Amino acid sequence: MKKLIFPILLVLSFPFRLQANDTLTYTDHFYLALDHYNKKRFQLAENEFKNILIDKRNFEDPVAHFMLAKTQYNLKKMKVSERTCNSFLNKYPRSLYEPHIKSLLGDIFISEEKYSFALEQLLSARQSKVDSIFIKKIDFRILKILMTGISSDHLERLLFLTESKVNLSILNLAKSYRAILDGDMNDMELSLSVIDKSILPNSFHIFYDSLSLFVGNEGAIHGTIAVILPLSGSDKKKGETYLMGLSSMVNDYKHDLYTNFKIYDNQSNDLKSVELLKSINLDKSVISILGYFSEVSNLAAASISNSIPIMLSKSNHSELTILSENIYLLSTSSEIQAKLSAQYAVNILGYKNIGVLSSADDENKNYANHFIEELNQLGVDPISVEWYYGKPENLSKQFTSIRKSAWSLVPKEDPNIEYLDLKIDSLDALFDVDVADFMDLVDDDSEDIKMSKRDSLKISLKTIDAIYIPIDKKDLSYIGTQLPMYNLETKIIGNESWMDIDILSQDIIGPHLQGLTVLSSEYPKFGMAESSDLDRVFSMGYDHGYFINSLIKISSNSRFRYRNLLKESDLFMGASSLIELSGPNKNENQIVRVLEYKRNKMGTIGYFNGKNLVENQLSVN
Repeated sequence: MKKLIFPILLVLSFPFRLQANDTLTYTDHFYLALDHYNKKRFQLAENEFKNILIDKRNFEDPVAHFMLAKTQYNLKKMKVSERTCNSFLNKYPRSLYEPHIKSLLGDIFISEEKYSFALEQLLSARQSKVDSIFIKKIDFRILKILMTGISSDHLERLLFLTESKVNLSILNLAKSYRAILDGDMNDMELSLSVIDKSILPNSFHIFYDSLSLFVGNEGAIHGTIAVILPLSGSDKKKGETYLMGLSSMVNDYKHDLYTNFKIYDNQSNDLKSVELLKSINLDKSVISILGYFSEVSNLAAASISNSIPIMLSKSNHSELTILSENIYLLSTSSEIQAKLSAQYAVNILGYKNIGVLSSADDENKNYANHFIEELNQLGVDPISVEWYYGKPENLSKQFTSIRKSAWSLVPKEDPNIEYLDLKIDSLDALFDVDVADFMDLVDDDSEDIKMSKRDSLKISLKTIDAIYIPIDKKDLSYIGTQLPMYNLETKIIGNESWMDIDILSQDIIGPHLQGLTVLSSEYPKFGMAESSDLDRVFSMGYDHGYFINSLIKISSNSRFRYRNLLKESDLFMGASSLIELSGPNKNENQIVRVLEYKRNKMGTIGYFNGKNLVENQLSVN
């Protein structure tokens, strides 16, 4: 008999639970669904809104219907949300929510890159009597759509169907822009001339004024460049800074602009980058792609088989240019910077005694390995190679070893005048520190102690010509404060991570790093962004945009012609960057500025391509 108790209890309890659930009113269910939506629990919200429509309202609730469509959109169920929107429009014609539904449909079509359909819905939505804030948001989305270059056929259809004078002015603006992309200056001027600027919404005035600059310019031929940036997600700050630089260039050269930059957001997602690359490749109106990518996306771009040139703003993998002839590196890679640094030290400065100090982590180790490899090709063996792991808080072992190598270079017959400097380093005046604390304790009977007795840290050694030290940006303050303790009178050659003026200018670091040399294709205008790292990103956006515009001007809107121009291009000297594409496939930037730190400033000596140093007329003093 006991076996029957559980199922009986279950059956008896089920009606009570149903009854308890039925006590919730429609309002309770709606606010429960709304609470799920506001807390981004979209799956639960969708279930609740569906239950309201089916069980509570028998499909007669425009608010729940609208919220169901919004919830499905947030779940990225685009086709489902589109069907829900269309069923709403059929069921509730002239509803107060109709403009919002059409706005949502516009967003759905934008996500699917069906820009002409999105434009149709948004133009319809802006005719409503909704508040001005809603209209401004609609206009902002419409403006972004216009800049994609809607096809003339779609625009003609919309012009035929439109009666609103405001919408007609917007469509003629779109038609004028499309005409300038096609090189049809007559149609551009004709479409622009029928626009009454007084009724054109303010959101479109800057766009209108920009197009007006080309009136009377018969020779203007425009090309479209797709720009893929991380404008959301983890790399949002860098993407936005790059876009700021690009936008600044467009504004500065608006009277000589031949390029339509079509902006895409890869959401800091490598899979999204691949999706965009494949999609854009099919758009024959796009001449080339410019990408500020992660290294994973850079590799993916090189592996995609296509005919469109892909310009990468930055990568540390020179091999990408060998993998694909359609990949173009606009900034120098870590390999090129390291090899040119070695060539500059040996061939230009004439150095022979060169040391290397580097992190054993992958990126900096790559810098060091390429530098050492190039020294070998030049017939020079480094006198000391020291590695460290992790945070470089105490490099006494590495610097002690370097000083030992420096002592070994002192001629035994005359160790005094040329190679030794008995001046006490100014570090003693800055710190109440015994530098012996940084030296490893050794056995008194060992060979090392004999050397260390002679090797007083008060003696400044000049026997090492240079030390190559590639670092991570976060490690600059650690290494910068330890270098002076070891009294090595030598030139420091570093990578781009040394270019942080805020840290270099500190009294504890700067005085001991006079003459620090960095080779980089960028020479940022410090102060344009909130950090020197972002300064370089801003500078790349500005100069890469200008470099592209100079080629688009003569490329005749052709991918083939543009690719040839990239390979044949001469030295480009931008506001902050140098670009000279060379290498086996003529698709890698292999020229750098030689930068030197002196008196709290990073100045340029000249530029160097591995063969010649072209010095500035006004070099650093």
